[in-house]
Amino acid sequence: VKVRAATGSIGGTVSHEFQLPADVGEDKLVLCPDRHFAANVETLNGEQTSCPTCGQKLTQTRGIEVGHTFYLGTKYSSVSNAVFLSPENKPQLAEMGCYGLGVTRILAASIEVLSEEDSIRWPSLIAPYQLCFIPPKRGSKEEEEGAALLERVYDDLAEALPHLAGDSVLDDRTQLTIGKRLKDANKLGYPYVVIAGKRVCEDPPVFEVWNQNAGEVLFLSKEGVIELMSKVQVP
Repeated sequence: VKVRAATGSIGGTVSHEFQLPADVGEDKLVLCPDRHFAANVETLNGEQTSCPTCGQKLTQTRGIEVGHTFYLGTKYSSVSNAVFLSPENKPQLAEMGCYGLGVTRILAASIEVLSEEDSIRWPSLIAPYQLCFIPPKRGSKEEEEGAALLERVYDDLAEALPHLAGDSVLDDRTQLTIGKRLKDANKLGYPYVVIAGKRVCEDPPVFEVWNQNAGEVLFLSKEGVIELMSKVQVP
C-alpha cells in the first residue's frame, strides 16, 4: 500500500512509504475504504478521521515499511549547483528524487504476512525456486515407473517453458517418504510441488500438484502440469 509519509531529515516536499499491511507492523496507518487516500498517522493531525477526497471514515491498520520514496525538488541541486541545459539552451536546476527498498525487509515481511506456522509461502516473484519434484519412495511399487514419468514431465516442461528449467529442483532423497519430503518442501517455500504418488501408475498418469500459495491440491496429467506452470510469473 502506498501511503503519505513524513519527509523527515532527508527533506523535500513529497514522500511516500510502501507498506505491507500486517498486525505485527510497527507503523500505524489510516486507509480510505475506496483507496482514495492512505497515510502514516504521523503525517496527520489528531482530528482527521475522514478521507479528504470522498469523505468516508478512515480505517486504521498497521504496516511493515518495505520501501520509501522522496521528491527532493531542488533542495540539493541548488546547493551543489547541479544544472542542465533546457531545450532553449538555458541552465536549469535539476529536479531530484530518491528511493530506498528494504530488501531484507521484503523477505521478512513476506514470511510474516503470507506464511503459516509450518510453512513458508514465498511470492513467485521472489521465490528461490518455483517448483519442486518429488519422485516415489525407494522400494515402492511406483518407484521405477514414477521416476521415469516425473523425469519426462521435467523434460517436457523445460522444452515448453525453458525459463523454468533452472527454476526447478528435484528432491532425490528417495530413502524418505513422500510425506516427509513434502513437509520439507513446505518449510522451504516452493510455490509448487509436483509429486509422483500412487496415481502415477494410472492410465493416463496423474500427478499430485500442491499449489502452496493458493492452499490447494490438484491432480493433473502431464499436460495439465505444464499448463498450470505456464501461468507462473517469474523475474
